[in-house]
Amino acid sequence: MYPVCKTSRRIVISGVGLVSPLGHSAPQTFKALLAGRTIGERVKSLTNNTDPVALAAAAGGVSMAKHCATDPTVDLAEWAAREALGDAGLTSDGLDCVIGASKGAVQALATAWAKYTNPHALRKLTHSSVPQDCELAVALGPHGYLAHHLRRRMRLGQVTNVVAACASALAAVHQARTTLLNHNHRSGRRSILVVTSEAALLPAFIASYHRLGVLSPLTTQGFAGGPLDAHRCGFMLCEVGAAVVLEVTEQPSPGQIELCNTAVAADGYDLIRTSPSMESVGQIAARFLSDGPIDVLHPHATGTIDHDPCELAAYERNMGAKHSVQATDIYAVKGAIGHGLGSGGLVSLVIAVLCALFNRRPPMPWLNDPIETSFRLQPAEVSLKPYARHAVFSAGFGGHAAGALICRTPNMG
Repeated sequence: MYPVCKTSRRIVISGVGLVSPLGHSAPQTFKALLAGRTIGERVKSLTNNTDPVALAAAAGGVSMAKHCATDPTVDLAEWAAREALGDAGLTSDGLDCVIGASKGAVQALATAWAKYTNPHALRKLTHSSVPQDCELAVALGPHGYLAHHLRRRMRLGQVTNVVAACASALAAVHQARTTLLNHNHRSGRRSILVVTSEAALLPAFIASYHRLGVLSPLTTQGFAGGPLDAHRCGFMLCEVGAAVVLEVTEQPSPGQIELCNTAVAADGYDLIRTSPSMESVGQIAARFLSDGPIDVLHPHATGTIDHDPCELAAYERNMGAKHSVQATDIYAVKGAIGHGLGSGGLVSLVIAVLCALFNRRPPMPWLNDPIETSFRLQPAEVSLKPYARHAVFSAGFGGHAAGALICRTPNMG
């Protein structure tokens, strides 16, 4: 990544968009979160002999992504992007875009494979619609296919892909922010759209995560996410699209959400397993503390046995000496929405923006027995102090980690 230059420029998040299994917009999703809704509720009415793949898709699927002309990732990304642009009062024409996704348009690639190697397999695909140009996914790759269609549909300017496993979306936010801070704005570029989209509810991915032992039990009674709970047993997968508009300014207006800092890091430990010390996320947290205390921490918190306590311990080691961790509240959105893979970080960032705007942190009804930690970890909804600072983190395969720090600009005088 480019180093951030010395500048008086500041970055604000002027628009957000979110399409999740709990709502087709950011406000709809946030309202559902405040009501204590979770996608685990969806499977309770299914029969006990429901196919595991169908069960995972029923819990984490988004209805608008079921029938697409291209690939569901394109529709999810476009829907979220247009909401964010509308929120910011901007048009997409010629606007540069950074896409952060770990999988990309895998549905179109899977369809192309089935079409040319096993036509009978087409009937078994999760989504019934077959893209007419699925061959492009072979020629361009899943990420190139997503970028191609999003750019064509929205008449975007330059489109860049960032791939960093489950840290992809926040790594894209970091790239967009550093670009805006370093760019010569005499050319007129003062805004960048950051988009993410994941729709990998396919048999191959569900089976692979199940074999890794990171999915919640694929039964009607056992399928539920419980991040940060002592009895957690894996995560639920979900389809999701999220977007933010970043704009450069010399002075944020009162009430605007400022993107105060971003960072990326990596642990050279293992391709799949997370480093037990999780130094990367801890160091990002320590860097953010130089800007002031963190009031609300939004961890990656997948809900797997090994990950959650290691992540919280890394934060405690790097925050305890500089700031009382007992004053820091924690919110783990994956317990409600599920894990959006490479999109997870941007989903958390959008939720953090809404928490900052409304001074409310949604409840975590899955917390029946919170794990031991020095942080404030409680299932009930929390009323936040005005202008609270939120730190969002993500971590993934290959040791990738990324973070973003936001705060709401106070009124002057």
